[in-house]
Amino acid sequence: MEDLVMAALAGDDAAIERLLKAGADVNHADANGWTALMGAAGRSHLDMVDRLLGAGADVNRFDNKGMTALMRAAEGGHLAIADRLLLSRANVDHADAKGKTALMRAAESRREEMVDHLLKAGANVDHADGRGKTALMRAALGGDGAMVERLLKTRPDVNRADGNGWTALICAAAGDVAVIDRLIAAGAEIDRTTKDGLTALKRASAAGHAAAVQRLEAARSGKRA
Repeated sequence: MEDLVMAALAGDDAAIERLLKAGADVNHADANGWTALMGAAGRSHLDMVDRLLGAGADVNRFDNKGMTALMRAAEGGHLAIADRLLLSRANVDHADAKGKTALMRAAESRREEMVDHLLKAGANVDHADGRGKTALMRAALGGDGAMVERLLKTRPDVNRADGNGWTALICAAAGDVAVIDRLIAAGAEIDRTTKDGLTALKRASAAGHAAAVQRLEAARSGKRA
C-alpha cells in the first residue's frame, strides 16, 4: 500500500481517507522505511497527522535512517505537528542512525521555537550524537549565537567534551566572539585541552582570530587574578 505514503507526501486527504477505509495498513513503510505519518509530519499536514494517529499510526516508528515523524517535524519547524506527536507519546529523545535527536535536528536547522518546544517537553539537552557532540557543541561550532543562548538557558553541561576532548568553547574558538563570551560567562573552562593538546586559545590563534585570542587571554588573566 505504498500509495498511502505517496498520498501523505502529496497532502491528499481524500486519498488517505479512501485508502484507510479500503483497509490500507496505516503503518506500511516504503523502501526507505517511510510511513504515511512520517510523510505527513514532514510536510506539515496537521489534519492528516490527526487522521493517521486516529487510525493507529505508530508515532515512534522510524525509517531506514532512524528518523521518526517527530524528527521530521522538528527539522521542518512544524510546531503544531510536533506538539500533536508529543501528546501522542512520541519519544522526544529517540536518536537516529547518527545519534541525533529531534532537538539536535531542530537546532542544526535553526528552528529556534521548535527547540523551545522540545526542551519544554523534556528533551535531553546533553544528549551526545555518534561523534560525541551535543546540540550546544554543534551550535557553537556553527557560530549560532541565538541557538547557543537558547540552549544555555536550560543549564547544559557547558564543559562536556566529545570523544576527542572538544568542548563547546573549543568548538566556538575560531568563530563568533559573542559566542565565546557567552560560553565563558556560563562557566566554560578556558584551559580545557583536547586529546591532541588543543585549547580554545590555541585554536583561535591557529585560525588567526585576533579578537578571540584577545578575549580568551583576558579571560585567563581574570581567572588567575
